Amino acid sequence: MNHRGHPKKPIPRTQLPLERIAAGFLRESVEEAPDLARQLGSLNELGMRELGGVLGRFDSRGRGELDARERLLARRVLGRLHKPGVDSLALTNKVLDYLDLDMSALIEEDELELCVEIIERFCCAGGTGNRLTSRELEILYAVLRHLDKDGNGQLDAMERQALRKGLGSPQSFMEEHRKSNPHIQRLLAQQ
Repeated sequence: MNHRGHPKKPIPRTQLPLERIAAGFLRESVEEAPDLARQLGSLNELGMRELGGVLGRFDSRGRGELDARERLLARRVLGRLHKPGVDSLALTNKVLDYLDLDMSALIEEDELELCVEIIERFCCAGGTGNRLTSRELEILYAVLRHLDKDGNGQLDAMERQALRKGLGSPQSFMEEHRKSNPHIQRLLAQQ
């Protein structure tokens, strides 16, 4: 899906400027966020496409490049990833799908606040500090899938409220999900 297309008639992923937007972001990040630029600089071609998918959600002008403000907003999400790689970026794209409330393929400012709040609270629930590992992203994605009671691929207002309320007490919320969430049970069984 792309914001220039209709959600039911998306522009094919192969036609999106994913590599260009990722390369531009990395170029600018060398000065603006050198640690993140170093981490992302080792991505392979598939990783760059996944990074471009995440970054494209912040391209509000649809130009295939991010301005300084858009790069800053994107870093608020990317900066929460522990050792970002192909898997964690693919999972981030899946998580962002659930948090893209209007299904525009863009993360608008109000959605960004929700994204960052959920990711920050989930970092606390995972117990590893302020960054999400790929495993924790898998668990977050499993939580979102479980909370999506109608299975429409996005969280409606009631589902978002349940998520926020649950993450108010992250340890008990996660314990409850370990017991009742079949997606998490499958993940734990794979360990």
